[in-house]
Amino acid sequence: MKLLLFFIGLTFISMKVFAQQADARTDTSFTLSYISIGLGSNMWTMQPMFRVKGSRFIYTSEEAWQFKDSEKPKADTLLTGNFRASSIDSILSISKEIKGDSVYKLNPRIMSGGIINLYFSTNGRKLSFDLHNSNDTTAQKIVGILNGYIPDKYRKLWISDIEPEIIEIK
Repeated sequence: MKLLLFFIGLTFISMKVFAQQADARTDTSFTLSYISIGLGSNMWTMQPMFRVKGSRFIYTSEEAWQFKDSEKPKADTLLTGNFRASSIDSILSISKEIKGDSVYKLNPRIMSGGIINLYFSTNGRKLSFDLHNSNDTTAQKIVGILNGYIPDKYRKLWISDIEPEIIEIK
């Protein structure tokens, strides 16, 4: 009986270790960047930036605007860590909703606010979002995954909740 319990325990531990290793696998081809660019009164302010390369992420606060002859202010690194393979899989799964490789939405009625550039690339898929004070549900889901890595004491990533008015150009 003790021998049976030993093998059951050993099997359980092996399965747990294997599951952790599977989620920690490295996809060195995966890159992602979330860049916030302030407009209007938000220009020249530090904005959140989130970047992933392989299985590592870095969350910083940076100034997106720069005067021509001035030195760019140093980025403030807020957080670094491991990016789970399951998050990469979720992002790829969510992105299947979008045909093509880019999404561009513009809300010309708002001059302040910001532009969100969200881009990711892996072996089989590239997708970029360029959202000017506009919302996109797929990008919102991806940002939700990224925000899971950011503790509440830090500023969360955002995407405008304003739905752009669709204007057909003829």
